[in-house]
Amino acid sequence: MRVNYTIKEAAEKANLRPHTLRYYEEEKLLPHVKRDENGYRSYSEEDLLWIETIACLRETNISIADLKEMVELTKENKSALYQRIHILETHQKKLRQQQEELKQMEKKVTNKINHLKQLENTNLTDLEHLRLC
Repeated sequence: MRVNYTIKEAAEKANLRPHTLRYYEEEKLLPHVKRDENGYRSYSEEDLLWIETIACLRETNISIADLKEMVELTKENKSALYQRIHILETHQKKLRQQQEELKQMEKKVTNKINHLKQLENTNLTDLEHLRLC
């Protein structure tokens, strides 16, 4: 098992671009990344786990602000665990709300498709047939 990775290697392992890792570090999402004797970033296995977690949560559109808060909370004791859970539960609630909104949008599109299919064999000169929703 390898101990340290360059930014290019870490990015490849995480399926991200090096620029993204630099951004995460600038945003204080990767607070423990070390530098080697030449000043180059040196990513540990623990850093790779953080990167994987951050990337996974970013795929769910969690905000950078929420991620920053979670990183800060990991520095605290176990009582902070409940705060991290709360952040994720709040995010989950937002996702469920978005999912419901998408379902409603899909229903509108489906209704319009069905409406247009009914018009296939109709004279389309009447503007009433062209209503959008």
